[in-house]
Amino acid sequence: MDNDQLLLASRYADGEMDRQEQQEFELLMSADAQLRDYVEQYRQATLALKDHFAADEGLNNLKQTLGQLNNTYFKPEAKIISLKTYARWLSGVAAVLIIGLLVFNPWRKSLYDQYSTANTMSVAERGEGPQTNLEKAAGLYNKRAFTLAEPLLAKAYAGNPKNSLAAYYYSITLIEDKKETQARAILQQLFQGESAFKYDAAYYIALSYVKQKDNANAKKWLKNVPPGTSNYSKAKELEEKL
Repeated sequence: MDNDQLLLASRYADGEMDRQEQQEFELLMSADAQLRDYVEQYRQATLALKDHFAADEGLNNLKQTLGQLNNTYFKPEAKIISLKTYARWLSGVAAVLIIGLLVFNPWRKSLYDQYSTANTMSVAERGEGPQTNLEKAAGLYNKRAFTLAEPLLAKAYAGNPKNSLAAYYYSITLIEDKKETQARAILQQLFQGESAFKYDAAYYIALSYVKQKDNANAKKWLKNVPPGTSNYSKAKELEEKL
């Protein structure tokens, strides 16, 4: 994004736009996922910075610096700076700060998180009676409580290693819990078989390597995701970024 877009995004997030500007900007956001992501990141960054600087020495230092700038550039005997020049100066400072937040901010999603596709685990419910381990695990998995879902899926997988659904989602919880090597052993078995998860397994083997920043092996496994499968477009896009 260019500086103008960054500044518009910050004005929108800070509630500084009038009604018409807001509507026009929201129209832009509806067609630009990157712009939507930036606005959300900016909001999170603003909240975090407010917490960080609240009653903090850093805030006092910032005030002191701004005071010095005021004395330097806006004292009576100084040359008057036009509003347009001042606005341009502020825009430059704001752009630098915003770009810095985007480049170094801790809220940016990793490639693994951006390209994870198995976000929901669906299990056919049996109706009446106590929940199975798979049903309990699905509820936890869908809340992203992977550490809690993992032992339940481990039991379901151990009870029936041929259950490809249990094997697949168990593997993903292992990846989430930084047990990539263990996950890959199970996923490779799925890939060598003929279940519905065959190529999903290949994709997640690649993602397990992405998580470990092993791009060479990640690219190798992404090539095992063929056209026409659910993760093919994601695989090609990810391969280009590695």
